[in-house]
Amino acid sequence: MSGTTRSPTLADVAAAAGVSLSTASLAFSGNKPVSESTRARVLDAASSLGYTGPNPLARNLRQGRSGVVGIAVGRLSTAFRDPAALPMLDAVSEVLESAGVGLLLMADGDEQSRLPLDAVIYDNCGRETWAPYDDLVARDVPMVVVEGPAWPGTTFVDVDHRGGSAALAEHLHDLGHRRVALLTLEASHPQREREAGIRDVFPDANTIGACPSDHEAAQAIVAGYLDTGPDVTAVVCQSDVQAAAVVIEARRRGLRVPEDLSVAGFDGVATPWLDLELTTVVQPIADKGRATAEAALARVDGEDVADVLLPVRLRVGESTGPARED
Repeated sequence: MSGTTRSPTLADVAAAAGVSLSTASLAFSGNKPVSESTRARVLDAASSLGYTGPNPLARNLRQGRSGVVGIAVGRLSTAFRDPAALPMLDAVSEVLESAGVGLLLMADGDEQSRLPLDAVIYDNCGRETWAPYDDLVARDVPMVVVEGPAWPGTTFVDVDHRGGSAALAEHLHDLGHRRVALLTLEASHPQREREAGIRDVFPDANTIGACPSDHEAAQAIVAGYLDTGPDVTAVVCQSDVQAAAVVIEARRRGLRVPEDLSVAGFDGVATPWLDLELTTVVQPIADKGRATAEAALARVDGEDVADVLLPVRLRVGESTGPARED
């Protein structure tokens, strides 16, 4: 009669090596000193039995941890298309990986939030409602929120949206621009802060509308505005993807950038489909990702973590110039 071959266990290894179970465990973990001869005997026994080592997930669960941090990014397809999102995810995963912690990408919905996660990072561009939030708080799951909202019980990691946008607006004002239009993101904390910075300098800036950081959506909405909206000398966008779309649409209509229309963005990401460098507000995307992951790990360890506000800088490129004279 055939049967199922049982996988070797750490107890089998200990017996084969002639040591206690605790000594065999220490030989694998390296947490406490074990003589080299004893460690070699344990590892030789493990090799002969085909035992590859303790299950790290089981060890984490015994410690009350899963070894996994979740990150809520909304729609996964959008996250992987946004050039401002990818460096953020890279930096988060780099820090977590160096700490031996896995990263779980979480799409819209709350099913994955019920998994045994050590912490959750909310990186959904400031959307202010999220079904799993109350449940996560009730379960005392540490949370780090990126760029809003600053929910109670979470650590908030943000960049200086308003200050950077105000610096950009002052740059345009110094160039003589007075008729300025604003293309915004959809309603969120970054959208409001970036718009507030522009209106600190141009309180009467015309609003083109709101759209995601998406090339096709931005080009479509600005095309409608240029058909029917008031004449302006500059368009300020809340992302570089939007700004690139405005440059392309302006040129399609025979407008010169920046001679006829100045265009500016936000983020500081590469725009390889343009032959000019955008004037933009550069945010420290990788630093933001590292700060977010480090805050999550610290909160898992029970530390009190203060909110983080990162600086930005204005980069003057080739897409802005003196306001045209009519």
